[in-house]
Amino acid sequence: MKTKAFIFRLVVVILMFIVAAILYPRLPENIPIHWGMEGQPDEWGAKMWAIWIIPGISLILLFLFPLLAKIDPRRKNYDAFSGTYEIIQNLIILFLTFVFFMQFFMTLRPENQDLMPTMMLAALGIMFVILGNYMGKVRQNYFLGLRTPWTLNDPEVWQKSQRVMGWAFVVGGFIFLLQAWLQLYVITSFIVVMSVIVVVPMVYSYLIYKKKH
Repeated sequence: MKTKAFIFRLVVVILMFIVAAILYPRLPENIPIHWGMEGQPDEWGAKMWAIWIIPGISLILLFLFPLLAKIDPRRKNYDAFSGTYEIIQNLIILFLTFVFFMQFFMTLRPENQDLMPTMMLAALGIMFVILGNYMGKVRQNYFLGLRTPWTLNDPEVWQKSQRVMGWAFVVGGFIFLLQAWLQLYVITSFIVVMSVIVVVPMVYSYLIYKKKH
């Protein structure tokens, strides 16, 4: 499974480089690399380097994820969630691929800029919902999941906290999906959701650790 999953990610990354090379002549000299919540680009970059940012990051992650699993002091735990780890890697690469193609689409079809917030919120929502369903399966490690002093010190606290974090991701994902449709107080809701996803599981891990010990 690991070999097949790696080959899949490798093909996706190579595809991004190929598409970038094919479309390079059609792109303007400066292309958008960031969009505001209103859907308008607010940051630009020369295409000679901006076009390769996302494929480059994806290529680095392609080899970084397996490396992290090998150098993690708790690398033995990765065997217990190897399937989940592969799914998470696939999901991240696919999300970056989506952003990559959206960048090209919005560059070549600027009349559709107002769709950017909707598409990105929807993609982020889907990713969070899927991630949330797998967070509870992640075992203790130093690179992925809720890594607090309390979760890393107690496997039971880790597992319980990961499940809470998973639920937070799922709820947050559905809120993003709803916001992709409603477009109400997008910035405020984004900040609140991300804060809850980070803070609630962290506080929960401290409280259950304190209660247990």
